This record gives sequence, structure tokens and C-alpha cells, in this order.
Amino acid sequence: MQWFKPLSTGVLVFIMGLAAATAATAMSHGNKSDIQAHMAWVRAVPPVATNTAAYMMLHNYSQQDDRIIGVESSVAAAAELHSSDMSGGTMKMKKLDNLTVPAKGYVMFEPASHHIMLINLKQPLKVGETVPVTLLFEHHGRIDMRLPVSEPPEEHNSQEMENSHNNHNMNH
Repeated sequence: MQWFKPLSTGVLVFIMGLAAATAATAMSHGNKSDIQAHMAWVRAVPPVATNTAAYMMLHNYSQQDDRIIGVESSVAAAAELHSSDMSGGTMKMKKLDNLTVPAKGYVMFEPASHHIMLINLKQPLKVGETVPVTLLFEHHGRIDMRLPVSEPPEEHNSQEMENSHNNHNMNH
């Protein structure tokens, strides 16, 4: 059985090399693969709600910073980048014109922080559906994705955030 150990080591090295080459090819085959969304979701809201928010971890695997310069979604009259900050004991939300996603880094879109507002929903969104969202990047162009509608995770389930999103003032 001494012949088995060198053979199994050789096979293992070959498989690992093949997996690494495949992964490298998948990551670099085009600009769009350099930007990836992880843990993406859209907040489920009551059918009478007119606004909701989308969240994700947006990873930039490229060697260059890139900026999100726009957002689109066919389920809402408007889609915008927003940021929330606590100021004087009050959560304040503001529209962002753009947002940089650093090279080899990421930006978190999460409740009480950066998020995508979907304003004046055209129809109620149901848990389990997917929502089309397009991010417009300065260098990577359009990146289309479909985000699942779901209830917020327990740690982010606050009435204040739901109220601030549902009562969003569109006068920017």
C-alpha cells in the first residue's frame, strides 16, 4: 500500500490545482463577476406600505474602487441609495448621490446604516418573491440582481426603522 500514499497525494494536489484554476477563472472572467452581493434581501412590509428597503453585503473583488452612481427597480417609482445615522437621539436618513465600494473590500447595506430605498411601491411585495434591483456602477456598469423578500432578522426588527421607511419624505 505504499504506492497508494504518493498516488493519493498526487490526485489531491491535482484536484486542488484544478479547483483553484476554476475559481480564479470564475472570478476574473468579466467585470460583473468582480462585484458580488451576498446575504441580499428586501424587507417585507404590510400591503398598505408604500416604501421598503433592500440590504446586502456588496463585495468588490476587483483591484479598483468603484462607485454606485444609481439604483433602479421596476417594482418602485424610485430607487435610491440612503444612509441612516443616529443624531441627537433621532435616527436620520439621507439620500446619497453615490457610494464607493473599495477595491478588495465591501460595503454593508443593513438596517440603521446604508440601504437601498424602494419608494412608492407599484404593488405589494410578498415574502418569498424576488425583486429585480439594478446597481449602476461608474466602472462596472449595470449589475442586475434579484433579491428575495423576507421578514427582517430578529436583531433588526424595530418599529422605528419600519416607521422611518414607510413615512419616507421624498423631498430631497
